[in-house]
Amino acid sequence: MADYDVIVIGCGPAGMMACGELAKRGVKVLGIDKKPLLDINIRTASGYCFLDQNFNAEHIKRTPKGDKTLLEYTDTGFELVYGDKMEGIYHSYMFSDTKKHWKVTVTDKPFYHIFNPHQCHKDRYTWAKKQGAEFMPATLFRNVKQTPEGVEVKVRRDGQDIYLTAKKLLAADGLTSKVAKVTGKNADRTDFGMKGPTIEYEVKNVDCPYERGDMFFFGAGNFGGRAGGIIMVPSCHGEGIFRMETMSMLPASTAEDLIEYFTKEGPFAGWFKNSEVIETSGVVIEFLGPMIIPQKQHILFIGDSAAYGECLYQSAVMCGYRGAECVIKELKGEKGYDEYTEWWADHFDWVRNPKAMADYTKRVMFPRFFTVKELDFLFDKAMENPIVMKEAEASPYTFSTMMLESFISLPGVPEDLKERMRQLIDADMAQVAAMAGKVQKAS
Repeated sequence: MADYDVIVIGCGPAGMMACGELAKRGVKVLGIDKKPLLDINIRTASGYCFLDQNFNAEHIKRTPKGDKTLLEYTDTGFELVYGDKMEGIYHSYMFSDTKKHWKVTVTDKPFYHIFNPHQCHKDRYTWAKKQGAEFMPATLFRNVKQTPEGVEVKVRRDGQDIYLTAKKLLAADGLTSKVAKVTGKNADRTDFGMKGPTIEYEVKNVDCPYERGDMFFFGAGNFGGRAGGIIMVPSCHGEGIFRMETMSMLPASTAEDLIEYFTKEGPFAGWFKNSEVIETSGVVIEFLGPMIIPQKQHILFIGDSAAYGECLYQSAVMCGYRGAECVIKELKGEKGYDEYTEWWADHFDWVRNPKAMADYTKRVMFPRFFTVKELDFLFDKAMENPIVMKEAEASPYTFSTMMLESFISLPGVPEDLKERMRQLIDADMAQVAAMAGKVQKAS
C-alpha cells in the first residue's frame, strides 16, 4: 500500500496550489521542498502579474475586497484571495548605457499589477495546511523510481535518506527541475544555452527622478564593462522602493558584481546614495524548449518544470490547480494526464508555436539587436514624440512587438532600420540569434 496518493516535489506557486487543491478534494498528499520555511519567498520574483487581460489563454478578473484582492481565473475555473491590495503600473522605461531613455505610458488600463511574493506564499501555504495537506520542508529530492503501482521517491532530510511511495507524482520543482533530469525528460528538449544566475535586491530609499514604473537598464557602460542588464520594478511596499533583478551569465558571482557596480559606481549610482537593501533572493534561469508532453508514466510535470522561460507566478498557480484536477482523474483510472497535456498546449503558446519562444526572448535580449548609436537615435526620437496610449498589451510575449511598432511609427526613422525592426517582429529563435550576433559583430 502506498504511503500517499500523490507526492508533490516542489512547493512553489504550482506545487503549493496542487497540494491544497488535492487535500481539499480528499486526496492524501505530501508536498516536499528543500526550503525550511514554506510561507516565505526566496526565489527571485519581480512581483508583477497581468490581470484583467488575456495572458496564457487565461483572463484573471481582479476585484478589490478592502485590504485583500479576489482573483478569479475565468477560463480555468477557480478563484483565490490574495491577502493584500494590488497596485497598477502605468509607465515603462528603458535606459541605454549613455543614460538616454525610452518611455511609454498608458492612461486607462495599467500594464500590470504588482504584488508581494511573500504574501502569496503565506496565503497558499496557510490555505493548503487548512485543507489538510502534509508537508516535508528542508528536504532534498534525490531520485524517483517508477513501478507498475506508482512511484518510489528517495529524499534526504537531516542527513538521512528516506524512501516514500505514492500512486502518482507531480513534479513542480522549477526551471532546473531535478525530477526532469533524473527521469530523462529533458533529453528531447532543445537546450538554448542560456543559463545564468539572477540575484534580486529589494531596495528602499531609492531617489529615482521618474514616475513610478518598471525600468530596464542595459549596456556595458552601466556595469563597468560587464555584459548584462537590470530590471527595476516598483515594490508593493511603497514609494522609493524597488525590486532590482539582474540578467547575467555564469559564474554566479557575475550577478552580484553587476548589481553592486550599478548601485555604487555606475552612471545611476546617485539614485542609491541613501538606499538600503532590505531583502535578497536568487534563482538560476535555464532556457530549455518546453515539454510537448509533460508526463511520464505516473509523473506529471507542472508549471516551470516543463516550461520555456517561466510561467510566471499567476500562471504557475493555474498549472497547480489544473494538475490537481487531472491527477485525480488518473487516480480514478481516467486519462487525466492526457487532458492536462492538451490544456498545457492550449494555454502556453510556445508549446505549439516556437515563435512564441522567440517573442519571449526578444524582451530580455532587446538591446542586442541594435548598436548603441541606433538605440540612442531611437530613444531621442521617442522622447521628442512621447508615446502615450490608453492601454497596451505588455506581457513578455507582446511587449517587444509593441515597442518596435512604436519605433517604426516615429517620424524620421530610416527605412532600412524600420525594415530590420519589422524582420525582428517576425523573427523565430534562429533568426533572433542570427540578428543579435550580426549586430554585436558590427558594433
